Amino acid sequence: MSGTVHALGEIGLIARLSRRLPRGASVETGIGDDAAVLRLPSSRSALRLLFASDMLVDGVHFVRRRTPARWIGWKALAVNVSDIAAMGGEPRWAVVSLGLPPDTPLRFVDELYAGLSRCARRFGVSVVGGDTVRAARVTVDVAIVGTVDARRVVLRRGARAGDRLFVTGRLGGSLRSGRHARFTPRLAEAHELLRRVRLRAMMDLSDGLASDLWQMSRAGGVRLRVEAARVPVAQAARRCRRRGCRCRVERGLGPVYHALMDGEDFELLFAVSPAQVRRVPRRLGRCPVTPIGRVVSRGVGVELEHPDGRVTPLTPEGFKHF
Repeated sequence: MSGTVHALGEIGLIARLSRRLPRGASVETGIGDDAAVLRLPSSRSALRLLFASDMLVDGVHFVRRRTPARWIGWKALAVNVSDIAAMGGEPRWAVVSLGLPPDTPLRFVDELYAGLSRCARRFGVSVVGGDTVRAARVTVDVAIVGTVDARRVVLRRGARAGDRLFVTGRLGGSLRSGRHARFTPRLAEAHELLRRVRLRAMMDLSDGLASDLWQMSRAGGVRLRVEAARVPVAQAARRCRRRGCRCRVERGLGPVYHALMDGEDFELLFAVSPAQVRRVPRRLGRCPVTPIGRVVSRGVGVELEHPDGRVTPLTPEGFKHF
C-alpha cells in the first residue's frame, strides 16, 4: 500500500500495525485501550497485569526551553499512572528509556529524574530499569506495569445505549496554564469511583474530549451525544486572546471549544447506567465530577448539542501527530 502516515492518521496507523502483530492466549485486552490486560499463564488467580507505555518528545509533548526538567520527568511517569488509573488498577513497576543529545547538561538530566522519582514515590511505583541512547532531541519513553483484580477492570468499550457520560475535573487550556506537565493523575478518584459506582466504561482524556469521545464510541460501537453547556471549562481555557481562534468564530461555543479540543487534560471520562447515576458523587475530594451527556444508540458517532438546541457532528480539531 502506498501513501504516508499523515494520510492514514494515528488511529488508522495503529489499526494497520496491530493487524500485523501476533496475540497470545494470555492477552485479554490488547491494543486499543489505555492499557493491555494480561492474564498470568498457568494461573487461576483473579489478578491481572496492566501494561502501558507513553513516549514524550521535545517539541511535541513539551518544549524543553520553556518546561522545567523536573516537570518533564513528572509528566513522563504521570501519563502512565493515568492510564493505569483509567483501567481501575494500581501502578507497580516502570522502566524508563531516555534519548539525549550528547551536549545535554547533566543538571537537566538530574532534575528530570528528580521529577520522575517524586512521581514514583507519590504513586508507589518502583522504577526497575530502562535504557539510554543518543537522540536528536530529548525523548523520554516510560513503560509501566500495574495490577488489577479481574472483576474491577474497566475498559473503553463497555458503554451501552442509555448510559450517562461524566468527566472529572475541568477541561481545556492545559498547555497555556502548564497543567499538561503538572497534572495529578486521577488514581485516587478512579479507585473511589469504583468503590461507589458500577462503571460501564472509562478512559483518561489525553487527546482532547472530542477525540477521546470518538475513541470510546469506536471501542463500544455506540453513538454519543455531549451537551456543550455542561462541559466543565478550566479557567485557563477562558483566557484565549488569539485572533481568529475557533473559540471566537464557532457560534455559541466560546471557551467550550478549548475544553473539547485542547487535550492533555488527563482527567477521566466514564459511562454509567441510568440506574447508577444517583451513586455518582458530584465531587471526589476537591475534584468536581460533571455529567456531560449520554449514549444515544448503537453505531459509531459523536454529536454535540449546542446551547441553542442544535445538534451537530463533533469533529476533533485538536493536535494530531500525523
